[in-house]
Amino acid sequence: MGTSKGPVRSALIACALGLALLSLRALTAAPAVPRSSSSFTAFETGPTRPLALSENGARLYALNTPDGKLEIFDVSAAGLSRLHVVPVGLEPVAVALRGNEAWVVNELSDSVSIVDLASSPPRVVRTLLVGDEPGDIVFAGPNRSRAFVTCAHRGQNAPFDPQLQTPSVGRADVWVFDAAGNRETIVTLFGDTPRALAVSADGSKVYASVFHSGNRTTTLHEGAVPDGNELAKPKGRGYEGG
Repeated sequence: MGTSKGPVRSALIACALGLALLSLRALTAAPAVPRSSSSFTAFETGPTRPLALSENGARLYALNTPDGKLEIFDVSAAGLSRLHVVPVGLEPVAVALRGNEAWVVNELSDSVSIVDLASSPPRVVRTLLVGDEPGDIVFAGPNRSRAFVTCAHRGQNAPFDPQLQTPSVGRADVWVFDAAGNRETIVTLFGDTPRALAVSADGSKVYASVFHSGNRTTTLHEGAVPDGNELAKPKGRGYEGG
């Protein structure tokens, strides 16, 4: 019995060494090829006015919409160089400059962030609460002293009853602020989902575009409606058929 322990022990040691060698080979095997990331759908808000250039062309202000940031770049012949990153609200979609300030519209936050560009580093010094899903901002009026912001006719910050079940009530608003950020008035338009704004050259007029106009129907004059595959023929001041 005593003489048989030697061979058994040697066999067990050999098996252990073999398993250890296999484990070492497994650990030192060639690294696995990384799997390619699968595609995904990003539910980001569409920007309206994501870029602004200073009057002297030396600074570019760009919105990082998914990260909620205003990024400031130095512009030179060599290209762009990022200088500052300013946290603003959620889903910023539009930025407009006035003097040493950048006003940033945050669609998801229902707010406007006023960034002091003269401070070091630039930072948000005031936040204006506006209607639901603000989309754009421009400055107009005497000396461009008023800010105009498009919003939906609803929202937690709206100081009125939106009358969502009442016919013929406009669903698009333009909120107007003075240069200090005090609300002056709210102009209601007949439409839904207001977006971009434009200003006349003299600053006396502001034009608002509506993404969904009214109830999405179009009114045509009777004379333009085919009757039996033919246009209705004029008859005096009226038209045939009524």
